[in-house]
Amino acid sequence: MMRSLALLIVVSCGPHVVAQPSRATHEPPREDRWAKLSFEDRHSVMTFTVLPNIARTWRDFRHTEDPEMTCRTCHGQDAEGVNYRMPNPSLPKIDPAHPPAGPVAAFMKEKMVPEMIALVGTTPEHLSCNTCHPK
Repeated sequence: MMRSLALLIVVSCGPHVVAQPSRATHEPPREDRWAKLSFEDRHSVMTFTVLPNIARTWRDFRHTEDPEMTCRTCHGQDAEGVNYRMPNPSLPKIDPAHPPAGPVAAFMKEKMVPEMIALVGTTPEHLSCNTCHPK
C-alpha cells in the first residue's frame, strides 16, 4: 500500500502537462511562441492544453453535459492526413471584410479566439477567425 502511494505521488509530481482552466483575460503574448514549436510540441500543447480547455469553453457555451469536441471538430475528418493543416476547408468560409453576426460568431470572436491566443502562446496578429476558417 505504501509503495503504491509513493508511486502515485511520484507520478503526480512528474514533468507532464496538466490542463488548467484558461485565463484568456491575460494580456496577449508579445511574441509568437507557437511558431517556434516543433510539430511534436504543438501536438502536445493541442492535446493536453488546448483541447480540454476549448472543449470546456464550447460545452459551457452550448450548455451541454459533455464537451462534444475532438481534434477533428476544428481540423476536419482527415486531420492526420493533412498533418493538421489549417485553415480547414470543411469549416464555413468567413470573409474578413464581412464577418458573420449572431451569438455563435460573437462567442467565437470574443471568447474562443482570445482563449486560443492565450493557450497556444501566439499573438492576435497570428491568430484570427481565418486561422481556422477559410476565406
